Amino acid sequence: MRTNKMKFILPLLILVSVIFISCSKEEKPVTQQNQQKVQNDENESPGDTNLTPEEKFSSSILIDFLGDTEDEDLAEFLETEIFKLGASYNGASVVEITPSTWLVSLEKDGNIKNHLLQRYVDFKTNDYYFSMKETTLTLTDVISRTKPKTSAGE
Repeated sequence: MRTNKMKFILPLLILVSVIFISCSKEEKPVTQQNQQKVQNDENESPGDTNLTPEEKFSSSILIDFLGDTEDEDLAEFLETEIFKLGASYNGASVVEITPSTWLVSLEKDGNIKNHLLQRYVDFKTNDYYFSMKETTLTLTDVISRTKPKTSAGE
């Protein structure tokens, strides 16, 4: 009788051990692969590899400079106009002044040219269009004008 029990217990123990060992071996590589995949995703998302230089530029401005805005009209203007204009410059910066006005700064060798970019609505078509003009306004001017006003008693 004891031998019959041993015939069932021994294979059962072996089976449980094999399953336990195989599960623990599979978890480590999967975890390492997942960690590597997450690191790769953080460094470069698959969508970034399919973007044109113009699209990379506009998405950088919209995400990093303008707080992850999803303004498609502005993105298109950045790609078609600002990117071309900035070709002879080292860098660009865009600061939102109001929801329809931005200060665009283009830098080359320490010299900065500022432009005021404004969005308008066409009365006839209700489509948006942009106008950009060089300005003498600076980032300091924009920051000082957007400070909250305090009451006269403070």
